[in-house]
Amino acid sequence: MNEQEIFQCVQSQQEVFQSYDIHIPQSGLLAGLHKPVFSKNLFKNAFGEDNVHFPMGDAVLKYGVQGVLELTAKRTAEDTEETAVYRQAVHGVYIGVREFILKHMDRALEMKKERPEDAGRLQKIADNCQALAQGRPGNFIQALQLFWFMYLLRRPFGGGCIGRLDQKLYTFCKSDMERGAWNREEAMEAVMQFYGYLNEIRTGDTLRNLMLSGQDEGGRDLTNELTWVFLEAYERTGDAEPHLNVRLHPGSPEELKKTCVRMLSEGKGQPTLYFDRWIMPAMERAGIAHTDACRYANDGCTETVIDGRSHIAFWQHEMVKTVELTMFNGEENPFIYPVSMRKNSKDMPEFTPETGLLTGFRSGEIENMDIFDDFLSAFKAQLWFQLDRELETIGRKIHEDETVTMTSPFLAGTFEDCLITGRDPLRGGGFSVYDYQLLSGTVTTAADSLRAIEYCVFEKKYCTLNELREAMAVDFKGREPLRQRLLHAPKYGCGEERVDELAAWISRLFIDRVDAYRTESGKRVWPGLYNIDFKIFANITGATPDGRRFRDPIAEHCSPTPGAAKKGPTAIIESASRLPMREGYASSPLHITLNKSDFVMGADREGIVARLIEACDEAGVPVLNISMYDASELRRAQQEPERYKDLIVRVWGFNARFVELDEELQEHIIRRIC
Repeated sequence: MNEQEIFQCVQSQQEVFQSYDIHIPQSGLLAGLHKPVFSKNLFKNAFGEDNVHFPMGDAVLKYGVQGVLELTAKRTAEDTEETAVYRQAVHGVYIGVREFILKHMDRALEMKKERPEDAGRLQKIADNCQALAQGRPGNFIQALQLFWFMYLLRRPFGGGCIGRLDQKLYTFCKSDMERGAWNREEAMEAVMQFYGYLNEIRTGDTLRNLMLSGQDEGGRDLTNELTWVFLEAYERTGDAEPHLNVRLHPGSPEELKKTCVRMLSEGKGQPTLYFDRWIMPAMERAGIAHTDACRYANDGCTETVIDGRSHIAFWQHEMVKTVELTMFNGEENPFIYPVSMRKNSKDMPEFTPETGLLTGFRSGEIENMDIFDDFLSAFKAQLWFQLDRELETIGRKIHEDETVTMTSPFLAGTFEDCLITGRDPLRGGGFSVYDYQLLSGTVTTAADSLRAIEYCVFEKKYCTLNELREAMAVDFKGREPLRQRLLHAPKYGCGEERVDELAAWISRLFIDRVDAYRTESGKRVWPGLYNIDFKIFANITGATPDGRRFRDPIAEHCSPTPGAAKKGPTAIIESASRLPMREGYASSPLHITLNKSDFVMGADREGIVARLIEACDEAGVPVLNISMYDASELRRAQQEPERYKDLIVRVWGFNARFVELDEELQEHIIRRIC
């Protein structure tokens, strides 16, 4: 961006800040709340490059807003024209941040005059705001208040990644304890108020992931007082927000593990578990420094980021669509028609999705495929063609970020390196780890399709490849006997070794191709067996060889195709153990959805959940989510949504109120139950 564009960004950002409500609560100490603000042009001008999928840096907590202003007030001897202008832009934005905080101070003092009976609380809010406008936080409540102000200011729609907040704020908690000033119940109330604000703004796909615990560079556990406060606050509130995540490792306290088991046994899918012993070594094998790997968290969904050291940009590969293109020699299934859909919730706008793959690559006519290996060779050729094209797209984005992309000055001000050097975080001012990802989480449905071809065409000879393609081209209409045979072919998630081998083969092809890619500057792309758009993929992928019809569900992540897991969670774990999940360090999660009615309340349920967690850890599962629902209860919620407004379910990288999801996604969740 040129100088004029940069200052247009600053002006637009200040306009956005000025449009926000000034909110002083009727109770509690946490000030600040505004309704989501949507203005497409203003939004684009104001916030530049910041997809809010990754946590902010820690510089504002370290230096305070005034410290940021002092560090950016003057040009330094080392500044170039570019860094001097960028430094000035950060300074201009943070003047607006300070003004926003001071407005809350002024409003609290006005309310104090109006409500003398509440003068003590309102004065405390005003004092906190004044302290934050003048310096760094002096205690935990002020630190949480500053984080909340920054979180609100980062995006008008009230969403975004939270990150490792128990680590970011622990310095202030520890200082309070050392001074004898720590008030746990006051802190708990403030955190619960923070959670309440998140749920009041909106729920669902909000990117609000909070990562807890972990380990330091020496392998020492980092569970602290705030870890317990954040967990207990969620148990007290129990709503959809935030989305909790916990890092576990061999040195994790037993009490932390028991707490996770107890919470997961409630059936809401909180928290998601990340296993350090599988994730960190894979990152380090990919060249990420141990010190950085220790800081990993998740982004707005389940993808990994390095908190305070990386941004994230990700793309998704349509693996099941690749099977379709192989069957039709580079073309789409002719039965497909445009579908108007919503991404997840009922109140989202409708859109008509299209495939991101390129048609026209001739991977081979199926009439010439005499053995199953011929089809596998064609699939591999189609896959590599599509992956190479996607990697080229990512490479162009990386080059743009290396040369011209401008990070939002507001976000840049949260990174210490930017404040010192004046550089954009993308070019030496904060992002020391470059996190570009290519993901594919539909490998299991693709494997079901390959195994159905092998089993029904080449082994049992129920049909020829051409007859199968003809049936797929009419969405199996009039071909129900064949479809039933395909549906009853071996499926991933049932402990069937051959289909699991095919899933592992597909995964390895994908991971190895992505892992081998390098840009001209030497940057790599992170692979992951994960996807968030499985619902979209189902609406752009025609009937598949596993017997699935157009628009029927497609699997997410490393989990079975919904409805395919017939032998329970142990078989799912057995299948997952055969995948190279640990090498997909961008994120390779396993979702297990249990039938709540199968378990009695209490110790039996918790014991089963604990054993499943242990089994997944031993099987090399890097990321695990366990949900527990009663299918009949979900059906009742569909019929009487007003009675089930508090029913929370896991969707992909977030939790949501079941009744707020659109019907298609509700059905997907019900069919997951094993």
